[in-house]
Amino acid sequence: MKKLIVMCMLAIISMSAFAQTQQGQSSFGFNIGYGFNDNGNALLGLDYRYNLTDEVRLAPSLTYFVKDNGLSAWAIDMNVHYVFKLSDMFGFYPLAGLDLSFWKASVSGDWNGNHVKASANTTRFGANIGLGGEVYATDQLTVGLEFKYNIIKDFDQPILGVRVGYNF
Repeated sequence: MKKLIVMCMLAIISMSAFAQTQQGQSSFGFNIGYGFNDNGNALLGLDYRYNLTDEVRLAPSLTYFVKDNGLSAWAIDMNVHYVFKLSDMFGFYPLAGLDLSFWKASVSGDWNGNHVKASANTTRFGANIGLGGEVYATDQLTVGLEFKYNIIKDFDQPILGVRVGYNF
């Protein structure tokens, strides 16, 4: 079994693809993931990545935390990645950045025979730190996994996401 796994890994590594981290290149991607806060929210997002240099890229993103137990949010992030090319097919990057999130909590229920609805909104400014990795499947397609910790007053949370991106 070990030999089969090693052979599969070598076959994948030897496939010809090129790292999409050259200065001036861009990527547009779709993200899905999960925020491990007290509530636990699934997330959907869009991002854009622009390579300032072969190693440094800007990565603004827009993320929606799907409503769960009355809590949902929109987040705007501006992260910076420092990409280490492990091969022509794999890349690894630490990330750091800023976050602006708009949280909404809503509840509804019956009280004294009346149906009551209440909601509250709050805006928070925070920071992100994390790590990511990506596979350059083709010249135009990138698949990646990213883990980041979102540092926000009252809403700190680790986030795990998967990204599929189109490179141009």
